[in-house]
This record gives sequence, structure tokens and C-alpha cells, in this order.
Amino acid sequence: MKGDFSRVTFDPRKHFTRVLMQQGRVQLDADWNEQAAILLHYLRSLAADVIGPHGGPEENLGFAIQPVADPAGKITDLKIGKGHYYVDGLLCENPAEGTYLQQKNYVEPDALPDKFPFLVYLDVWERHITWVQDDGIREVALGRLDTATRAQLVWQVRAVRESGDLTVGRTRAEVLTQWPQWVELWQPADRGSLKARAKMPADESDPCTTSPEARYRGAENQLYRVEIQSQELGQDKKTAALTFKWSRENGSVIFPVRRFQGMTARLASLGRDEATGLKRDDWVELVDDVIDLSGKPGPLLKVVEVDAARSTVTLARADGDTSNLPDYDEDGEEEKKHAFLRRWDHEESAYKKKDDATRKPKGGVLYAFDQGGDGWIPLEKGIQVQFQKGGTYRPGDYWLIPARTATGDVEWPGPVNNPEALPPHGVEHHYAPLALLLGTAVDSLRRSFEYLAKE
Repeated sequence: MKGDFSRVTFDPRKHFTRVLMQQGRVQLDADWNEQAAILLHYLRSLAADVIGPHGGPEENLGFAIQPVADPAGKITDLKIGKGHYYVDGLLCENPAEGTYLQQKNYVEPDALPDKFPFLVYLDVWERHITWVQDDGIREVALGRLDTATRAQLVWQVRAVRESGDLTVGRTRAEVLTQWPQWVELWQPADRGSLKARAKMPADESDPCTTSPEARYRGAENQLYRVEIQSQELGQDKKTAALTFKWSRENGSVIFPVRRFQGMTARLASLGRDEATGLKRDDWVELVDDVIDLSGKPGPLLKVVEVDAARSTVTLARADGDTSNLPDYDEDGEEEKKHAFLRRWDHEESAYKKKDDATRKPKGGVLYAFDQGGDGWIPLEKGIQVQFQKGGTYRPGDYWLIPARTATGDVEWPGPVNNPEALPPHGVEHHYAPLALLLGTAVDSLRRSFEYLAKE
């Protein structure tokens, strides 16, 4: 969640059951958010333990899949039945029958496979919603002040026939046997890991001496967000080249777009102050509903000019960036799709490999694995991160690093000289098989349960 949070404190390993407020104490956003997370963890764990990985009530079993065929018998769409279905304890609600091509939260779905058999499945995750996506969050009586944000459950019905060496089986038994392999393909068990630090250990030659610069030197408390942009093969076509971006405000500094034309964006505002504004050479990510719901990062653009009087910014592509920009043809389409610019605070730079071959960043992001040294990458003000080799780093996965001026350090488990390597804090996807299509014939893969109370 890219909100303006002080930190995220929920940890299921601590087995807390509730947050207890005390009189006369300062109240923080982290305490309230942890209380909600504790309750949600309990309810979802309970539902998953009782129902299983996925299933729905027999009397209101949702997400029935039926093919829609043209006169020639070619499947052109899929009907999605209304009702409820639980995936890993998360309630997915479909209030009315819909179709694959008209899904509310899958604005531009991939084309259905043109060969059989193919698998239809459910992809579920949580999405962060601000007033930009839903203006009803703001209270009119308070002058539409920006207050709290929301977490929204998103479900998408998707279809797949093959990916790499994996092809959908022809029978129900084959598909269910393959299911763990599909889930591992979409969300690998090893999604990489990260270490973070600010206070550095003393010099081995003089263990009693530590540089005063070896600490967090920021003037304010911050919640840093390190987010994966891509993972691809490096120049040698063997090692992985990992790219990432980072924000000192958890990616919460955004600017609603009123018009995006050419490489100029007219914004609703340029921020409240210098800390939440835009300046020349800042990097911004263009995001809208289509991009956000696709699960892919938006294009990163550099700010080359800011016109405060007109609330406009002129943008430029990064060197080597060939990604397609959204095309807003209709008047007001930017606002309909809730387009905005998200500011990232990294600076474009190049890292050297051990053979001293410099590789310049592509698309305005930083490279993590094509540099020499001990692998520690400086962010700013003393904070360093280290990505661990191995694992599949998925675009959008992120880590949160609270930095505190009182300690001159970051809140990260493990000793200073050996911080723990942590898996991503999110985004967690949840999957469930729905149907196997062999043509116009459908083999349902859903599970159902009866009501406990009956007449």
C-alpha cells in the first residue's frame, strides 16, 4: 500500500491478538492499521482453515464459467456467474452475472486462448485506493481534505493455455495435479530478498572507530519504499539484471492528471510544499486504472520543466526507453481512468560490473546486479540496501524501510553487521482454478460447501 504511513508494524510471527490504546498517549496511524491487520489476519486464517484454499457456498456458489460462442462455434467470450467464492480466506463477491471481456477490474483483458484445452482461473489481491480513484472518500464538510485511504479487494478472471514448458492438461485430474506448478509460475515461493542498513559496522582495521557518517543522516523520519521494476538477463545473457526504484515517502506523493498530451501533463496541483512537489530532473511514473490493474509498472518519465503558473510539467523519456505511453483519445479520459503521476526519489545513475563495463540504466531505473563491490547500494543519507542473488524478483514487489532520526538507523531485523534478508512485504496474489475448457464443454474446478444451518 503506497500510503503516507509512518511505518507498518503488523507481524504475524508475534501472535498479537489486539492493540490496546492507553490514556494520555500519542495515537499513531501504525497502531490503528495494525489493529485492522490483526483482525483481518485472524478472520482470513479462520476462513481458509475451515473452507480450504478455495471454495464457495453451495447455495450461492459464484464464478461459474460458461463459454459464449458465435454461429461458427468459435468462443468469443465467457460468462461469469454471480455469487461468492473464497480464495485463501478472502471473500470474492460477484454481485451480478458478467463476462470475461467486461470485467470491472480487468479493463483490457488478454485475448482468450485460440486453442483448447485452456484453464480459467481467479487472480485475487488487494489494491490501494486514494481519493484520486474514489473522490467519495473525502468529506465535503471538511473542504474535501485528504484523510484516510482504503484497501480494495480486486479479482480478475483470467485464462491460460501454455507458458514456457508448461501446458494445460486435457483432464481435470491433470490440471489439478499441475495447479501448484501454475501458482509457482505466477508467484514463485522464492521472490528474492533484501537487506537494509544505515548504521555501518566499525572498520575491521580499527573496530573501535566508526565514522560519524555511518548512520542515517536524514532530518526527518521517513518510510522508504524499494520496489522492483523488472528482472531481465544481463549483458552476458546469463546473470540476472535487476532494476528497481525507490521513494522516501512510500510512493505516496502523487499528482492527479487533468490532461496528458504529447509529453506535457496538466496536473490538478503541484503539491502542498517543496517536500511534496515536483522539480526539474525528478522521476515520475505515469499510472492509471488500466496500468494499475494490469500489475505492470507504468512508464517512468523525467521532469524537464515545471510551469507553476499553469500547473503543467514537461516530461521526457529516459534514454533507451521504448515503452508505449497511454493514449488518451477522448476528452477527459485521463480523469475517467484516474490517471496520475507518482514521484520516485531515486536518481538515474550507472553501476559498474566487476569487469568495469559500465551499463547505463534504461528507462530511468537503477540496476542492482550489474555492479561490483560488496553489493551494497546507497540510496541516500546513509541508507543502503543489498539484493540477494537468486530468486525471481517480480515487478511491483516491494520492501518498506522505516528510517528514524532518534536512532540514526533504520528499523530492520538482525545485527548491524549482518541484517536479515527479508522476502518482499508485498504484493501478495492469491489464485484459484475455476474451469477447464475443452471447447464448448466445461469441466468446473470449483469447490463448494453446504450451509451449517439448514431447515
